[in-house]
Amino acid sequence: MKNILRFMMFAAIIMGMSVAVLSKDFKGVINYKISFPGMEIDPAMAGMMPKMATLTIRGEMSKFVISMGQMGTQTQILNGQERTVTTLMDMMGQKFYYVQTEEEIREEQGKNDNVKVDIKDETKEIAGYTCKKAVITVSEEGSEMMFTVYFTDEIGSSSLNFDNPYFEDINGAMLEFEVDTGGGQRMKMEAISVDKKNVAESEFAIPEGYVEKSSKEIRQMFGGGM
Repeated sequence: MKNILRFMMFAAIIMGMSVAVLSKDFKGVINYKISFPGMEIDPAMAGMMPKMATLTIRGEMSKFVISMGQMGTQTQILNGQERTVTTLMDMMGQKFYYVQTEEEIREEQGKNDNVKVDIKDETKEIAGYTCKKAVITVSEEGSEMMFTVYFTDEIGSSSLNFDNPYFEDINGAMLEFEVDTGGGQRMKMEAISVDKKNVAESEFAIPEGYVEKSSKEIRQMFGGGM
């Protein structure tokens, strides 16, 4: 379970930060389906696994919501002007949130010079957009983690991902994202629709009933597994 929560946290940060400067004129919603290729999941666990995610964008504001089945939902709200990410968690009857600055996120991610980005001569149409393929390999402490992404420059540019050391060379918005951490643990997110429409500012407000906590308190709640 801790590994699934880590996947969700990692994916939310990546997708949320990647669209912060997507386009000052872009407003709309991107819907993703989530799957776990090759993973053996028993029926009891399947009910708690996330299946869908929604990314709502209004200029420099974005909101990424992952439905985690019976466990609840995880939401990340990114403020591109203030350079902050607010994470909201509604899980097992508890509602809480914490806020991180860009500097705190970078410090948490750490600096990794062992990143190899391979842009492939391969394209794929996703949700009506022609996307290029890239494979990112990250070497950490003797092990490798591989990301396969499909991105489109029809929506954005390389400035989308400047603040993430893994994706700073990806020239556009990622409409498909797959991470393989080894040991048969894989997660895939794929956009199934991109709907351009008006989005109200109220979409990015913290709802009532959420209690603020620190990121340290959140990690302690999950036994340090996030």
